[in-house]
Amino acid sequence: MRVQALWQYPIKSLLGEPQKHLNVDTRGVVGDRLFAIVDAQGKLGSGKTTRRFKRIDGLFSLRAMTDGEALRIGFPDGRWTEISRATLNDELSGFLGEPVTIQQEQDVPHHDDAAVHVLLSTELQALQDDLPEVRIDPRRFRANIVLDSPKYITADGLMGRTLTLGSTRLLVTHKTERCGMVTMAQDDLTFAPQILRKIAQQFDVHFGVYAKVLRPGSISLGDAVAVSSEGAAQLPMRHADMPFK
Repeated sequence: MRVQALWQYPIKSLLGEPQKHLNVDTRGVVGDRLFAIVDAQGKLGSGKTTRRFKRIDGLFSLRAMTDGEALRIGFPDGRWTEISRATLNDELSGFLGEPVTIQQEQDVPHHDDAAVHVLLSTELQALQDDLPEVRIDPRRFRANIVLDSPKYITADGLMGRTLTLGSTRLLVTHKTERCGMVTMAQDDLTFAPQILRKIAQQFDVHFGVYAKVLRPGSISLGDAVAVSSEGAAQLPMRHADMPFK
């Protein structure tokens, strides 16, 4: 396997940016989901509603981009606003139709479920084969890492395995449970509800895998990926044991 694509999402549930390199620390990808849009009740803006999250329509119309040390939000009309701007919360509240603020992560990570999210090209191709009428694009699944994987590599086969990518080692812990976010329109991708239906039917609502960081380091496009059983003893016994729930 090799690293096919790398993505960072500086602000949770906003569109992200492709990267040539990622730095990884014990929290996960450096800068990934470090900020979030938060509603008046303190819930994180998302494409779904849970105990921690609240669905806020319009988030996929916004884009987060780093520019050196600065982080900016792009609006559909072409405006870009730095998150340090005093009027940003008012701009976001007006655009999203409810009072919101942008907040940096504190004690609890903003991740949905785990530190690093990985997709396999074989999974994407299998879904594309099942849904030839829909464009299956990795952007729908918001993974940090997309691996160019041979057909014999499966998500099931990676459970409990260690991935060495560049100078980083990751332990694959569990599969990624999907929600309606994978169906939403973004950029040139149209609304496609059949994607979630097919994932439920063919993949038991799981698509992609989550991983924890065993060794911080860096990952670059094209890096070879080594798979081993090292670290399997650290695999959580239950999904509910994950610290991000």
